[in-house]
Amino acid sequence: MSEKTTQERLGLGLSGGGLRASFFHIGVLAQMAELNLLRHVEVISTVSGGSIIGALYYLHVKALLESKADADITDQDYVNIVSNIEQDFLAATEKNIRMATFSSFVANFKMRFLNYSRSDRIGELYNEWLYQSVLQNAGDPVEMRNLKIYPGGQMDFHPNQHNADRSAKVPILVLNATALNTGRDWQFTAQTMGEPFISKDDPIDTKPIRLLQANAYGDIVPSQQNFPLGHAVAASACVPGLFDPMSVSGLYSDLAQQQEIRAQLVDGGVHDNQGIEGLINNGCSCFVISDASGQMDTQNSPGTGAISVLLRVSSVLQDRVRTEGLQHLMDSRGTHNVAFMNLRKGIEIKEIHWVDQDSVQAPDTIIAPTSTNFGVHPDVQDSLSKMRTDLDAFTEVEAYSLMLDGYLMSRDDLQHFKDHAHCMRAANPAGNRTLPETPWKFQAIAPWINNPTDDYRRQLEIAQSTFGKALMRFVWLKVALLVVIAVAVYFLWPQIKTLLLSSVPVYVFVGAVLIWLINDMAPKLAHKFRFLELLRPYAEISKATARAAGLLLATVFIKFYLYFINPLYVEQGRVSKLTKP
Repeated sequence: MSEKTTQERLGLGLSGGGLRASFFHIGVLAQMAELNLLRHVEVISTVSGGSIIGALYYLHVKALLESKADADITDQDYVNIVSNIEQDFLAATEKNIRMATFSSFVANFKMRFLNYSRSDRIGELYNEWLYQSVLQNAGDPVEMRNLKIYPGGQMDFHPNQHNADRSAKVPILVLNATALNTGRDWQFTAQTMGEPFISKDDPIDTKPIRLLQANAYGDIVPSQQNFPLGHAVAASACVPGLFDPMSVSGLYSDLAQQQEIRAQLVDGGVHDNQGIEGLINNGCSCFVISDASGQMDTQNSPGTGAISVLLRVSSVLQDRVRTEGLQHLMDSRGTHNVAFMNLRKGIEIKEIHWVDQDSVQAPDTIIAPTSTNFGVHPDVQDSLSKMRTDLDAFTEVEAYSLMLDGYLMSRDDLQHFKDHAHCMRAANPAGNRTLPETPWKFQAIAPWINNPTDDYRRQLEIAQSTFGKALMRFVWLKVALLVVIAVAVYFLWPQIKTLLLSSVPVYVFVGAVLIWLINDMAPKLAHKFRFLELLRPYAEISKATARAAGLLLATVFIKFYLYFINPLYVEQGRVSKLTKP
């Protein structure tokens, strides 16, 4: 076996962007499979929604490479993998991962009272719904340390040393999160986890703490050696504000301060939403970047309030990070070595002229949309670029549109990349296309994507909303909600009227103040006023009761939504229900 490191290495970057990104990436993977490129991918660096689908793809590749000899693996095998993912992924996510995170009474109880968070719960769902069934004897849950690929049972195999001798490359999977402790990238691989190596004399990154990465999971504290794949993906897709940071405890401590350093991980997109750093760190020379991330919009009148300005500044910083990362990649590696697919590609751009000294403004210069060049109507491309970056249920219409868009958009770019990239000259992939045994399921939306009907446009418009989509889609549901509210007001009106017309008795006011003092102030002041210690048990009981009541009501509502409303929304979004163009 050769001990040399492969000189030309193809890397695949799958951006963040929720399930919108996941479905778009499936289309790009399908195009890569047809062009016989997937067998040459040596590094897969993923972020957030890209990690959700990237981990699933990697598991299928692991199963393939460990079950067939290198000489027997064909490009058709990779097409079959993407074909299976295309169907299985949509079926799993139609169950609404985001809402399901809050649908378990037991899990919700643990979130309130134990060292357990929403991120832990969604990590369990990723494992249960997506990853557990791919590999035999993978353990439950699937663990990061068990993801190494051993082709032909070769236990000493390492991609950096042995891929040069293989036709079907063994990829390295890098799941990217962001460490709130240091602001650096935190990478999960099959070998280890932590912040990537930084040179001791690095003149730029001079933060006072560097969390060094262990050589292997077997070298770290036992409690973290079996870190689950689902939790790694949850950390990579941990949207700040929506999910609690994923905690990694016991791995580091500040010896000088005698204090534990608990790594708090959030969405990898905060640091690098395209996964570029993970590809560069692993020596890639050619890059396929699939970018379906949420991008900064433009505003004619930005808000000037404190919150509006802070949110806008955050968007500006994220946009700057994205632009600089991509520009540096293309400038340093050459545009011919980078295939870049962007969900906003081909959208109309309007250049607005200034008002001159005579108070006259020239007409706008319109840079015409070009999405029709790859077979997508400009209005459809614009709608897809605005689709929500969420983890809820996507319908067939929404998912297939994103898949087909990625598939069509990437066709010419990937073909050009295949013909001109340095690493492709060395790899010499097969020239003919490898087609799926049956047409891609997502091609069912093809008649609408370039000739949208009113019904199709309406579905894509609704798909841009994070909340209230079912109410927008079903008029009867909106009417039913109004009827329920009206009936409730009718029966409760006497009590409401009495409350509105009467003054609040003093004893009610005093009682409310006492309850507040017991619940909130007594525990905080107990260290100063010892007698308040007597009230601590009552405060805890009161808080626990309020939490339990709120938890019960919220869980009942979510279960109702998942059992009744979610299936209706998914069903109305079947392609078969669309009006024909």
